[in-house]
Amino acid sequence: MNIALPSRVAADRAARRAAIGLRVFGLLLFGVVVARVVQLQAFPSDQLRAAVDARVTGSPIDAVRGDLLDRRGRLLASTRIGYRVVVDPVAAGDEIDRVIVALAEQLGVRPDIIGRPVMRAAAENARRRAANTPSETDDSTRKGWLAGLGLKSARSELSRDKGLIRYVPVSGVLTRDEADAVAALRLTRGNREIRLPGVVIERRSVREIVGGDSVAPLIGKVGYRDWSNDREGKLGTEKLFQDRLEGTDGRLNYSRDALGKPLWVERGAWSEAIPGDDVRLSLDAHIQNVTAEELARGVEDANAAGGRAIVFDPHSGEILAMVDLMRDVPGLVDMPWWDPASGQERPTAPVGARFRVLRPDPGRSIEPALARNRCIEDIYEPGSTFKPFAWALAYEQGKLDPNEKIKTGGKSIRTWYGRRIEDVTARDELTWDDVLRFSSNIGMYHATERLTQDDLRNLVLQLGFGSRSGLGLPGEAPGLVLSRRDWNKYTQTSVGMGYAVGVTPVQMVRAFSVFARRGEMAGTLPGVRITASGPEDSRPGVIGDEVFVERVFSPETAVAVRQPLKAVVERMDESRLRRDKTDVPVRYSMFGKSGTAYIACTPPPGMRRPRGAGGYYMQYNSSFLVAAPAENPEIVVLVVIDDPDPALAPKRLHFGSITAGPVVRRIVEKVLPYLGVPFSPPEALQPGPA
Repeated sequence: MNIALPSRVAADRAARRAAIGLRVFGLLLFGVVVARVVQLQAFPSDQLRAAVDARVTGSPIDAVRGDLLDRRGRLLASTRIGYRVVVDPVAAGDEIDRVIVALAEQLGVRPDIIGRPVMRAAAENARRRAANTPSETDDSTRKGWLAGLGLKSARSELSRDKGLIRYVPVSGVLTRDEADAVAALRLTRGNREIRLPGVVIERRSVREIVGGDSVAPLIGKVGYRDWSNDREGKLGTEKLFQDRLEGTDGRLNYSRDALGKPLWVERGAWSEAIPGDDVRLSLDAHIQNVTAEELARGVEDANAAGGRAIVFDPHSGEILAMVDLMRDVPGLVDMPWWDPASGQERPTAPVGARFRVLRPDPGRSIEPALARNRCIEDIYEPGSTFKPFAWALAYEQGKLDPNEKIKTGGKSIRTWYGRRIEDVTARDELTWDDVLRFSSNIGMYHATERLTQDDLRNLVLQLGFGSRSGLGLPGEAPGLVLSRRDWNKYTQTSVGMGYAVGVTPVQMVRAFSVFARRGEMAGTLPGVRITASGPEDSRPGVIGDEVFVERVFSPETAVAVRQPLKAVVERMDESRLRRDKTDVPVRYSMFGKSGTAYIACTPPPGMRRPRGAGGYYMQYNSSFLVAAPAENPEIVVLVVIDDPDPALAPKRLHFGSITAGPVVRRIVEKVLPYLGVPFSPPEALQPGPA
């Protein structure tokens, strides 16, 4: 008989109870730990949050910037991946001189170009190290403390490098092949070859204009946002459409260890970048190239200092092409402006010199995208291209009898207030159509005398002069219209001839569109836009509120202006083909107006003109402005030849009909077939009444 059985059973029961208790205690302890972990993660204290945040690093994921496209979807500006060489002077160490020489040789630059910023950073690092070097006693204490904790002294060395300059870019943007060539460079150390120490190939996004130099001032420039690595549009359409192009950056948050190395990425710590939207501009790449090519030819033919051209859709308000050229002309002389506060004697203007009359544009010589867009920023006096507006107002008010003969008195007259008015060609009398056909200053004087000063000034403002077009591009000038107080009898006569008013090319094509619009829209002023019209953006304007169409003239008046202006073009073509029978033939009818205006001699603020200098240079802006085809206009084209060679004037070859007219004709004859516009019917090409 076994008498120990009850005690053994009791022991087993006690063991089971103890085991269950331990399990329960373990589960409770585990639950407490889990709850504590949850609490620490979900509701950490401020002190713990600071410690955790110090171990979490956020890395941005850059959004790809949207593309800029032309109206047909062709690429004008895009983002590509580029590479840049960066040097870490700390990691380069004692090999820094050899690194500089090897990079300079590979990149094809002088060693001092790379060496200067790298050595400057190395010298600054040496200064910072010296300022932060602890005393020997402090250093011994730190080493003993670290040893007691079981940490390596490398941690101390790492802390000493904190605050040093370790990022020195030394190259421009490189292609992949160029970057690979730099990465393949080696130095010989002892019996082995090593990669260049401290050299890093940085990958970065690069904004690239692929539409050519002529479109670059319109596209503009992307640069770094202040005090950050973010990039934003700084000029042109890159700036105008910044919000649509930039997209939304993503982000990657990861935890790191005591030495800064990544440990893990938690769920939800990744947010994907959202690329920017593409923006389709109103520009047409082919029309832009044609316009740039023909304008360059015209500028060269006239030995001019520059040229501007716009191709405009008068119905949608879209700018199809906008080109601005400047060229170096040997022998230009600066006007010797006089500063009255200098105490120096007032200089005398050189006689017979060709002066530098275009405003300097230093950014243009650095990069085409930095050029000033003179089609919207630089104003000029339009000369005779302005005459149709005043003529149409007098016609609208019933003050131009088509049967009337205006006595012009030959080549010149004196106004009632004593001003001398001259015509290029002497004629004793003219009809009102002849006034526009032969661009008579005397005839326009008689027309503006029949208008009130308020009526003419209000017309100028109604046509959009004196205010920005609404295009939205940065830097646009409003033009110049004299105040009512300063508007007088001299102004009234001058404006009728295209002087005493400052305009931009984009204002001129917009205003001339009142004569080019069809049906009931004839006589109305369109909005102006730089985006392509379409389902995604059907507004008349480009930004902000709706742009309302404003009536300036009746449709009857707008159409009446076309016939005398058609005769102007016919005379231009006759002269053009007499000079060069091989030039482009006439296949499309046009109506338009030439202009030849002296360039204002305006001193800088605080300065005065020298002795012998009047209010105008003996140099010109010559222009031609048309709508085509005349029977059903599809485009408006303006060409301005800035400062054609003054040597052309004695030969009477400086006029807008001779310098700018052929350029307009060649643009029209190339653009309209491209747009699918049929040739004008034979009757539309017949000369009008003489």
